[in-house]
Amino acid sequence: MRLSKYTKLGILIIVSIALLIWGLSYLKGNDIFKQNNAYHVVYERIDGLVESSKVTMNGYQIGQVKSINFAPDNSGKLIVTFIADAAFRIPLNSVAQIVSSDIMGTRSIKMIISNEIEVYLPYDTIPGAVETDLKEQVSMQILPIKNKAEQLLSTIDSAITVLTIIFNEDARQNLSKSFANINQTIENIEKTTADLQNIVATEKSSIKIIITNIEDITTTFNNNTKVLETTIQNLASFSDTLANISISPVLTNISEASEQILLILQKLNSDESTAGLLLNDDKLYKSITDLSENLSFLITDIQANPKRYLHFSAMDFGKEYYINANADGNSKNIVFKVHLVSTENQIPTNSKYFEGIEGVDEYYASGAYSYLVGAAGSYSEIVIIHDEVKKIFPDATIVSFKNGRLIKLEKALKSLH
Repeated sequence: MRLSKYTKLGILIIVSIALLIWGLSYLKGNDIFKQNNAYHVVYERIDGLVESSKVTMNGYQIGQVKSINFAPDNSGKLIVTFIADAAFRIPLNSVAQIVSSDIMGTRSIKMIISNEIEVYLPYDTIPGAVETDLKEQVSMQILPIKNKAEQLLSTIDSAITVLTIIFNEDARQNLSKSFANINQTIENIEKTTADLQNIVATEKSSIKIIITNIEDITTTFNNNTKVLETTIQNLASFSDTLANISISPVLTNISEASEQILLILQKLNSDESTAGLLLNDDKLYKSITDLSENLSFLITDIQANPKRYLHFSAMDFGKEYYINANADGNSKNIVFKVHLVSTENQIPTNSKYFEGIEGVDEYYASGAYSYLVGAAGSYSEIVIIHDEVKKIFPDATIVSFKNGRLIKLEKALKSLH
């Protein structure tokens, strides 16, 4: 059957429209011949993210943003829906972070993948995060430089003031007088040295005799050093012996010891003390003898009939041990906090500026005071705190610390998995 030219024209128009629809959809990132899965992410702010922005995983594009809408609860939050290739499965606890994809500030979504085995199903809601913007990073880096520049300017100002004071007319006169006094002192020292030289020249023979006598004395001491050492040692030993000898305390100790011995003997001979009763009481002796005989009979009976006295179990289960099921989840020493504000001037944590927020901590680094709130080892916990704090501080952001040091949020999220 032969088709008419109108039929062919209609088929050509239909095919052209279909190709046009497919091309427009493909340019928007919706390939109708490719299977995709859709997911939702809730953000406080999107910082320039737009529809058709890229969604990457380890630098590879796996999808793009399909739509951006406000949440229906009138909270001001934004719901971002993106589609991803069905071949890529997103594990649970992964984070969709908004990052800058180039130097011009173009925003995209970067998937920070966890090590979970289970995966999100299509149309599930994935936790979101926003990378710190360039403005805040630059301000935190520039603030210490600004403080140091101000300190340098104040130091230069002080130095200029000192130089101005030194080089005024009065100061120059004082310096001239000081140098004149120094010159006079040097002249006096020169005169004194000249006089000393004259004295040494005139008394040269006497000085030689004195030096000769000193040499003779030192020679005599050198020749008799052993004798002097022996004499000094004998004197030291004799003095130590005399110092250690004390006659009266020895006699006093002997007298006190003899009195105590007499008291002990008196108590042993009397019937009032325990020792005296042991030595003089015959009834006590008989009682001790009877007790020893009874103990002998008891030991013999225990050896003959041990089951009468001893009961034991053949199995010992040992000590009971308890295991704490509530282990610390922050095993990697990572703590998430909410950053409120950074300033070069210190603000009291109980100031009205932080009214409505409890547990504000101060963090000082590089000449800047940062104020933080919350301390959670889980990202989901800090997100809840961040939502509450945003009502008072809209620009609050989530930051992370490891072993007390500030680290990037992306690095902290990766290390948790």
